[in-house]
Amino acid sequence: MLTTPKVTQRKLGDVGERPVVRSELPRQPALPPGVAACLGDRLRAYYAHLMNDPVPDSFIRILEARDGTRSANDDR
Repeated sequence: MLTTPKVTQRKLGDVGERPVVRSELPRQPALPPGVAACLGDRLRAYYAHLMNDPVPDSFIRILEARDGTRSANDDR
């Protein structure tokens, strides 16, 4: 489960200086290295498979419509 990191602020003594913000994130990955490597391999294999699939026509039409909208707005 992912959690939001705690953020602490330490104010400096001089007026006008920005406060220092330090995030309390773990310095090392939360997963054991073997698990992270296995997960990485599986994700790469999954996305490599997706790269070989054809792009659906409906998605191409959406992109073309978006490009047309952008061109029309650029002409203004």
